[in-house]
Amino acid sequence: MSSKRTALGHGPPQADGLAPAEALSEYAEPGDDGFRQTLSNLQIQMIAIGGAVGVGLFLGLGERLRTAGPGLVFSYLVVSVVVYLLMRALGELVVYRPTTGAFVSYAREFVGPRFAHLTGWIYVTLGSLAAVAETAAVAVYAGYWFPDLPGWVPSVLALCLIAGSNLLTARAFGFIEVAASSVKIAAIVLFLAAGVLVIAFGDAAGVRNEASVTHLWADGGLFPNGVWPAVIVMQAVVFSYSAIEIAGISAGEAKDPGGAMPKAIRSVVLRIGVFYLGSIVVLSMLLPTRRYSGAESPFVTALGSLGIPYLGGIMNFVVLTAAISGVNATLYASVRMLRNLAANGTAPRAAARMTKNGVPVGALLGIGTFCLAGLLLIFFAGAGNAFEITLHACAVCILFGWVAIFVSHLGFRREVAAGRIAPVAFRMPGAPWTDWLCLAALAAVFAAMVFDFSQPTWYYSLFAAVALLVVHNLTYEIATRRRTPHDSADGAPAEPR
Repeated sequence: MSSKRTALGHGPPQADGLAPAEALSEYAEPGDDGFRQTLSNLQIQMIAIGGAVGVGLFLGLGERLRTAGPGLVFSYLVVSVVVYLLMRALGELVVYRPTTGAFVSYAREFVGPRFAHLTGWIYVTLGSLAAVAETAAVAVYAGYWFPDLPGWVPSVLALCLIAGSNLLTARAFGFIEVAASSVKIAAIVLFLAAGVLVIAFGDAAGVRNEASVTHLWADGGLFPNGVWPAVIVMQAVVFSYSAIEIAGISAGEAKDPGGAMPKAIRSVVLRIGVFYLGSIVVLSMLLPTRRYSGAESPFVTALGSLGIPYLGGIMNFVVLTAAISGVNATLYASVRMLRNLAANGTAPRAAARMTKNGVPVGALLGIGTFCLAGLLLIFFAGAGNAFEITLHACAVCILFGWVAIFVSHLGFRREVAAGRIAPVAFRMPGAPWTDWLCLAALAAVFAAMVFDFSQPTWYYSLFAAVALLVVHNLTYEIATRRRTPHDSADGAPAEPR
């Protein structure tokens, strides 16, 4: 792939959302060199679903239901609106210029190199922590069959399997994600259908169950512990939707990004929203929400209550597959982010190394090594505790990544308004006002998360946010002093817009 990406000129939009005409500006992205455009529209959708429909739904949802009650559906609804606008903002940027660097590359072009460095390294940190969280979830699921097996054993095996799949070409990786995501989608659809049938006709069919629509308002109502827990839990809700932005990262390896991305974004946001909101409602009706916990998947808990042999075990296999798929997609994204940083001179040069088949092997080895070190947390703290610890640490990184997308989109819209960049047909509704509205919503979530004085460890998230900003600002200073301005990783001069 050429490192040249030409911004689109003025003219009537085509069916794919692009407007071809004379180029008004040009941006060179060295991070795109070496990648191959082989991913189809279906593969892009499945990669995004594979990242966003993982442990956040299949494991973390249990503890959230117990904490917030059936009213959790409103927490997800609020975040779903932000996620929809987030993906529309990212989609507009992707149609303008597809790149494997995604929002890191857009941050560099429309905000500045320091902001891009912070965005990239915080996302790499997120990817590494999320991989540890999801491999910890693998250990929790494996404990369903092997309760005496040390949690680090299945975690190491899963990580090796996932690293191996990421060594394959993007096309082969895409096929794996299509298969894994298909299992998740089929399982969720079947669960929702079966749950509705049990709720409606379970007694008449003689199925042993505790299902009742009254669970939605019984035992304390929609918010049995008050409204505040439903607000606090939004940090975990944000984690659930994290990795949906992988659709934007995969655009740099798409066959037809201009046509595929608008379709992928519309369908992915709709499907994931239905999966999450539908699952919360059905789970809340199958059992009282106080019966769920973070000790096992709420789907396993709900199906196990029906007394049907092997049903819980089958669902546990599905959620195990989902966790592995989630790590796979997360690693895919963070590896490409690290490679982009290296290609632009703000990460070690070794991370820029590519194979002849277009695999960023240098970045993969770097993040894989970090993940192996992170498994020590599972060894010492246990799989369940490791999952909760890394989940809260991830929330800060996710919020910053989403903020970066909206801020970069505001920069893009300013360039469009000034006439330096032509608009594209696939646009974020209501921008720039919706950008500011979403930024305010994310700021509120962050404030609720770091100033939750009801928790003795309320300051952990604030400390993590400050530490991330300080450390990565220092690494930016070190990186820029070790290279000449505007030099890429291979020594060729970059071409700023």
